Amino acid sequence: MTSRPALFIIGFLVFLGIVLKSPMLFLLSILLVLVAGASAVWERYCLAGVTYVRRFGTQRMFCGEETDLWVEIVNAKPLPLAWLKTEDEFPNELTIHKAKHKPSGQPHRRLLTNLLSVRWYERVRRHYRMTADRRGVFDFGPAAVSSGDIFGFRTRRQEIDHRHTVLVYPKVVPMDRLDLLAARPLGDFGAQRRIADDPLRLAGTREYQPGDSVRHIHWKATARRGSLQTKHFDPSAAHQLVICLNNQTLERAYGGVIVDQLETAIVAAASIAHAALEARHPVGFVSNTTLRHTEGLAKLPASRRGDQAMHILEMLAQITYFTVTPFEQLLRAEASQFPYGATLIVVTTFVTEAILTELLTLRSAGHPVAIVIVAPKQSASNIPVELPAYYLTRNWTDLETLNLD
Repeated sequence: MTSRPALFIIGFLVFLGIVLKSPMLFLLSILLVLVAGASAVWERYCLAGVTYVRRFGTQRMFCGEETDLWVEIVNAKPLPLAWLKTEDEFPNELTIHKAKHKPSGQPHRRLLTNLLSVRWYERVRRHYRMTADRRGVFDFGPAAVSSGDIFGFRTRRQEIDHRHTVLVYPKVVPMDRLDLLAARPLGDFGAQRRIADDPLRLAGTREYQPGDSVRHIHWKATARRGSLQTKHFDPSAAHQLVICLNNQTLERAYGGVIVDQLETAIVAAASIAHAALEARHPVGFVSNTTLRHTEGLAKLPASRRGDQAMHILEMLAQITYFTVTPFEQLLRAEASQFPYGATLIVVTTFVTEAILTELLTLRSAGHPVAIVIVAPKQSASNIPVELPAYYLTRNWTDLETLNLD
């Protein structure tokens, strides 16, 4: 109707109506002129003064939780809009209830759509409930608004680069083993020595026992008694734990990622960290992967500050599926960085001879080690008795408590 040929036809009808002195033809041509003019005005100004805003009840939530999502559309001008369409991109991992949505052109994303008519100077609010189905960092936006004339001849579309980020923490479940004690960080290890002795608090000497560090041998007492004597320390007030997460789910990294197994391992790491911090133990974290939009390894020094749990959860929420280095190389590289005597809680989906070698080396260096294996028990039958192993066979979506066998 408003293209050049259409305008030429309208002009010709006006001219023909005047020449033929036909009132009906003249009125029809004038009506077409008014329609074309109204269409041009609507097309030019339909999106002027139109704003699209989204707000959240919270932008930080746990997996499985719900929050509010509000969408506000404002038409701040005297021109009403017969129709206005909004399309807002959001990730598949978040479910928006009772909303109209359709697939987006981007992978793993959808479009939240609204089609409505807006009067002059009108504000429209839509309220939704949103559920986080998976942990991660998720982006909302950009949004697009489109409108046009009442006749449908012209349409204008505008993209609004208005983005929000929602951080979803991993699922945290209570542990069935809450006895995260110094000598039994995940149940009864049958340990031969205290896990974290304070080298500044010498309590005496005792007979040397297999597994004692050579650095703690008391040579003067050994010479005096004629048998090896080991320094006996008072236990430290705070026994440190470091959770070591193996991001790799297959022995050959190029084979891809078993997503559910990795997510189960992340839930286990989050739950162990939460239980240990609740028991007032300093907890650290390290993994052979990166965080979103970063290049360095994901790691956090051991601490029991009030915000340590949140820092660990934020780190676990941002963990990617990309493996930077094999797990055994990570353990070897970080060995000198682990606090002296810290207990290492290894969470992995598989165990290789190379990993076992590094763990036995760390144990010999004074680090008690426990392994949490996210896999059937039969898949890790080669683990020596010196390394207590616990098995997690249920999928993370079914976990209500962290039941370690």
